[in-house]
Amino acid sequence: MTAAPRTIALSDGRTLGWYEFGDATGRPCLFLPGSSSSGLAGAPLHEAAVRAGIRLISLDRPGLGHSDRGPVRALVDWPADVVELLDALGVSRAGVLGHSAGGAFALALARGVPERVSATVVCAGSGPYDEAWYREAAAQSATSRVFYGLARHAPRLFGALLQSSTARTPTAIDRTLALISRGTSPDAEFARAHPDETRPALEAVADGFRQGSGGPTDDARLVCLPWGFRVEDVAAPVVWWHGEQDGNVKPSSGQAMVARLPQVTAHFVSGGHAVLFADPDPILAAFA
Repeated sequence: MTAAPRTIALSDGRTLGWYEFGDATGRPCLFLPGSSSSGLAGAPLHEAAVRAGIRLISLDRPGLGHSDRGPVRALVDWPADVVELLDALGVSRAGVLGHSAGGAFALALARGVPERVSATVVCAGSGPYDEAWYREAAAQSATSRVFYGLARHAPRLFGALLQSSTARTPTAIDRTLALISRGTSPDAEFARAHPDETRPALEAVADGFRQGSGGPTDDARLVCLPWGFRVEDVAAPVVWWHGEQDGNVKPSSGQAMVARLPQVTAHFVSGGHAVLFADPDPILAAFA
């Protein structure tokens, strides 16, 4: 499905952008995509959201897609943007669905403005890379440790590497899709079987870079720097889904997050990082 971007002006003059999918008259749910991804990442969830009666409001975080880049802040401060959007839309409470790095932003909403959140679901969510316990649980490779270390300590170099490794043209996206379709991992199998669902994810990352690498760099840094709150401070109920064969966000990191969330229902299921897109119906059922 194709969707047009929507925007509002925030109180500080910045523009906030989003896309809408699903049932326009359904129950509102905010979708927070993975790192560097614009709200276009919600497109593969359109039909499942229609079936579930959900109005999926898929956000462009600051500096991504059509949202203006803001001052670098802690993750704890970010929910203020969402409150302004909900007020502008006349939505008192909304569900929150966070995928991958978007899971950290979902937890920030559940902790910061629980009165505006009707339910919180995290799929293969990222945790606080600034915390030693999480880095140990994530069992990062040497390459990943360097990559996320650069996000924390050398953002300009991190941004340059991020931009150089991101497919931003249709031809490059086709090459990347062919590359990730190789192999025998669950994610490779999903990409081979569902190219029409996988391509929008790559297009959403390309769209995330429409203003350059600054926004994607800020987006990654908010997850890698101190959040301004502890995972244990998220008192609201959280439903956590994680693929047992996830090679991107390791299941061990999800287990560590689940162990620290005060109220959590966990589902560790067969599959990879695309667990949300492989079978969205039972996940969206939490917003019924």
